[in-house]
Amino acid sequence: SDAFSAISSPRLALATSSDSPTSCCFSYTKKKIPRNLVTDFYETNSRCSQPAVVFITRRKLLLCSNPAEKWVQDYVNYLKVNRTVSTTQAY
Repeated sequence: SDAFSAISSPRLALATSSDSPTSCCFSYTKKKIPRNLVTDFYETNSRCSQPAVVFITRRKLLLCSNPAEKWVQDYVNYLKVNRTVSTTQAY
Protein backbone atom coordinates (compact mmCIF):
# COMPACT_ATOMS: atom_id res chain seq x y z
CA SER A 1 0.00 0.00 0.00
CA ASP A 2 1.17 3.52 -0.75
CA ALA A 3 1.83 5.35 2.53
CA PHE A 4 1.57 8.67 0.73
CA SER A 5 -1.83 8.15 -0.90
CA ALA A 6 -3.69 9.93 1.91
CA ILE A 7 -1.92 13.17 1.18
CA SER A 8 -3.57 15.39 -1.38
CA SER A 9 -2.08 18.84 -0.85
CA PRO A 10 0.73 19.70 -0.92
CA ARG A 11 1.57 16.76 -3.10
CA LEU A 12 4.19 14.23 -2.11
CA ALA A 13 4.76 11.60 -4.75
CA LEU A 14 6.70 8.39 -4.80
CA ALA A 15 9.17 8.59 -7.65
CA THR A 16 10.65 5.19 -8.35
CA SER A 17 14.27 5.10 -9.42
CA SER A 18 16.22 2.04 -10.53
CA ASP A 19 17.63 1.35 -7.06
CA SER A 20 15.00 2.56 -4.58
CA PRO A 21 11.77 4.55 -4.32
CA THR A 22 12.28 8.21 -3.48
CA SER A 23 9.67 10.61 -2.15
CA CYS A 24 9.65 13.97 -3.92
CA CYS A 25 7.58 17.11 -3.49
CA PHE A 26 6.02 18.81 -6.48
CA SER A 27 4.45 21.72 -4.60
CA TYR A 28 4.96 23.45 -1.27
CA THR A 29 2.48 24.18 1.48
CA LYS A 30 1.25 27.77 1.19
CA LYS A 31 0.64 28.22 4.91
CA LYS A 32 3.01 28.23 7.85
CA ILE A 33 2.27 25.12 9.90
CA PRO A 34 1.89 25.69 13.68
CA ARG A 35 5.15 24.40 15.17
CA ASN A 36 3.38 22.52 17.97
CA LEU A 37 1.78 20.27 15.32
CA VAL A 38 5.13 19.24 13.82
CA THR A 39 6.85 16.20 15.32
CA ASP A 40 9.66 15.48 12.84
CA PHE A 41 11.02 16.26 9.38
CA TYR A 42 13.22 14.94 6.60
CA GLU A 43 14.72 16.44 3.47
CA THR A 44 13.83 15.04 0.07
CA ASN A 45 16.41 13.22 -2.02
CA SER A 46 18.81 15.23 -4.17
CA ARG A 47 17.42 13.39 -7.22
CA CYS A 48 14.10 15.21 -6.83
CA SER A 49 13.40 18.05 -9.25
CA GLN A 50 13.03 20.58 -6.44
CA PRO A 51 14.41 20.56 -2.90
CA ALA A 52 11.95 20.30 -0.03
CA VAL A 53 11.69 19.78 3.69
CA VAL A 54 8.89 17.38 4.58
CA PHE A 55 7.37 18.04 8.00
CA ILE A 56 5.57 15.20 9.78
CA THR A 57 2.62 16.28 11.91
CA ARG A 58 1.14 14.66 15.01
CA ARG A 59 -1.56 13.14 12.79
CA LYS A 60 1.19 11.64 10.59
CA LEU A 61 0.50 13.97 7.67
CA LEU A 62 3.49 14.77 5.48
CA LEU A 63 3.68 18.40 4.40
CA CYS A 64 6.11 19.63 1.77
CA SER A 65 7.75 22.93 2.65
CA ASN A 66 10.10 25.30 0.87
CA PRO A 67 13.59 25.05 2.46
CA ALA A 68 14.30 28.66 1.38
CA GLU A 69 11.61 30.05 3.70
CA LYS A 70 12.83 31.32 7.06
CA TRP A 71 10.10 29.63 9.12
CA VAL A 72 11.04 26.27 7.56
CA GLN A 73 14.71 26.78 8.50
CA ASP A 74 13.69 27.81 12.03
CA TYR A 75 11.55 24.66 12.44
CA VAL A 76 14.36 22.44 11.11
CA ASN A 77 16.85 23.94 13.58
CA TYR A 78 14.34 23.61 16.43
CA LEU A 79 13.59 19.97 15.57
CA LYS A 80 17.30 19.09 15.20
CA VAL A 81 17.99 20.40 18.71
CA ASN A 82 14.99 18.63 20.23
CA ARG A 83 15.64 15.42 18.30
CA THR A 84 19.17 15.32 19.76
CA VAL A 85 17.88 15.89 23.29
CA SER A 86 15.19 13.20 23.09
CA THR A 87 17.62 10.73 21.47
CA THR A 88 20.17 11.36 24.22
CA GLN A 89 17.55 10.81 26.94
CA ALA A 90 16.48 7.54 25.36
CA TYR A 91 19.82 5.87 26.04
